[in-house]
Amino acid sequence: MGEYFNWVNADRKEYLCPYDFDLGSKRSESMYRGNELLKALQDLLNKEWKGNRILFLGDEKNISKETDNPTLKLLYEQTTAFGSPGSVSDLVDETYRNVSGWFTAAEEAVRSEIQFILEDEENEHNEYGIDRSDPYAGLFLRAGKEFKYTINYTKQVYYAFRATKIRYLDGMESENIDPLPQLMGYGRTTDTGDWVGDIIGVSDEIPAGCTKIGEIRLDW
Repeated sequence: MGEYFNWVNADRKEYLCPYDFDLGSKRSESMYRGNELLKALQDLLNKEWKGNRILFLGDEKNISKETDNPTLKLLYEQTTAFGSPGSVSDLVDETYRNVSGWFTAAEEAVRSEIQFILEDEENEHNEYGIDRSDPYAGLFLRAGKEFKYTINYTKQVYYAFRATKIRYLDGMESENIDPLPQLMGYGRTTDTGDWVGDIIGVSDEIPAGCTKIGEIRLDW
């Protein structure tokens, strides 16, 4: 089995699911550069998710009441209001909206999942937030987008693949891994990412006032 991850927006109560983009949902299975999930994520970070608190959330770790991380603290407050303090995976599954279906790249998987929802009239769980009378309205209309710079506005730093070395633990340089899932990861099978709790974004322009990161080390 293993721990499965989603990109979660704690402010808008929305998420992206790797499985919907025909990718594995374990942490390292969607880290390669330019995949459709990361392009959808970047498009959202440039639009609806801009300035929001996000993380790459695993489904096997609860949140402690004592956390002082701003994103985890918000999630803990939501789990408490939901009636299951700390059980963040249950919170997301039951109350958040899956927005993968906004993107053309997720159409095949999402259409299949929506068909199951439509066939089971007694199932009230509607992760895509669809209107049963017009279930595909507004879906599959967007393409993801890649940006040159990934920015941490809280720490005032950024990385770019043409300027930042991404290295494995043994020092070898990676030419195909995006470190963002590691930096934003929270789960049982990973250390809490260094950027969890920070506001991140993307741009095609070098962000004013931010410092370039020269090297990022992967944890394997």
